[in-house]
Amino acid sequence: MIRLVSHCASTCTPILQSTIFIGALFFIGCGKIGDPLPPIPRAPLIIEELNVTQQGTQLILSFPLVRTTRSPKLQRIDVYRLVESVNNPAGLSQEAFSARAGLLTSIEQIPDKTSTVTYRDPLDLKSSARSVRYRYAIRLVNAAGQAADLSNYATIVPLLDLSLPPTDLKAVQGEKQIELSWTPPLANESGVSPANVAAYNLYRQTGESIVKLNAEPLAATRFIDRNFQFGVNYQYRVRALSLLPGNASLTAAIESNESLPLAHTPKDTFPPVAPGPVTIASIGGIVSLFWPLNQETDIGGYNIYRADAENAPAESWVKLNAQLHRTASLRDDRVQVGRQYFYQITAVDIYGNESGRSTTVSETVNP
Repeated sequence: MIRLVSHCASTCTPILQSTIFIGALFFIGCGKIGDPLPPIPRAPLIIEELNVTQQGTQLILSFPLVRTTRSPKLQRIDVYRLVESVNNPAGLSQEAFSARAGLLTSIEQIPDKTSTVTYRDPLDLKSSARSVRYRYAIRLVNAAGQAADLSNYATIVPLLDLSLPPTDLKAVQGEKQIELSWTPPLANESGVSPANVAAYNLYRQTGESIVKLNAEPLAATRFIDRNFQFGVNYQYRVRALSLLPGNASLTAAIESNESLPLAHTPKDTFPPVAPGPVTIASIGGIVSLFWPLNQETDIGGYNIYRADAENAPAESWVKLNAQLHRTASLRDDRVQVGRQYFYQITAVDIYGNESGRSTTVSETVNP
């Protein structure tokens, strides 16, 4: 066997020693390099989902704005509009659009998070020309003032013969429902009569929340709202639905402007039914009363009245309970043996409404 012995530490030249040292460092520091990570995506600077719809006398532009930690900071969003004939070609180059369109507005309040941005462009339907198309595009401008390319086009032909909003919205409060009614419009926003009305939508606002109450368009000028709570402040609004020319589908109909809001706070002024039947008995110098609980869900308790005669005047009936009696039975021990007493009971709800009195019952106190 041949044994190799290194004497490098004492006999190798400085150059050889340096080479060995560098090689050692190379092997010591060597490790596995992982697969390269994909770059963190930036939010696109060009909007490709611009949309426009008509609601009442407004054209509403909307588009999603994606914001991430790597999104470029924006200075503003420029909104452009071109009003053109419906006979013009649908396609249009960016150069031609830029030459003919006007800057409608610049949105400078840029949301920090991903959201949907909206802009409302008001319409004057009385003076608007017919057979025109509105073409919109937007452009994002970064913090350095550099403008991106234009977005996709959003186009719409507004409905000019749009109904005026309904009027005279009213609410009639019932114990279990609110009946809402309104007067139909007689003309359109363009001044043309009769009104282009096919149906209605009714909305209710609670705080910042707005919901449509009808699942299907309403043919009648009346709606029953059963899903409400007493004491809550509501605002109601109604819109007419106008049909597009040549399209009888309500799903494609355009909503009018909303009616004047109707503020309504339901108040419970409806008393419970009188308790009954009342059972009475006496033993051991005590009069005991029993009655079934009322079925109303808002019962707060009961009042028990007593008199010495069945036909005693109202002021002679004494209320036995200082506070509302919570149970459906009572033991009256403030009586005298051998005397006859007469009783009536009422139910009271949590809003303070008191029912009529029950049928009068009486009992002679037994020892």
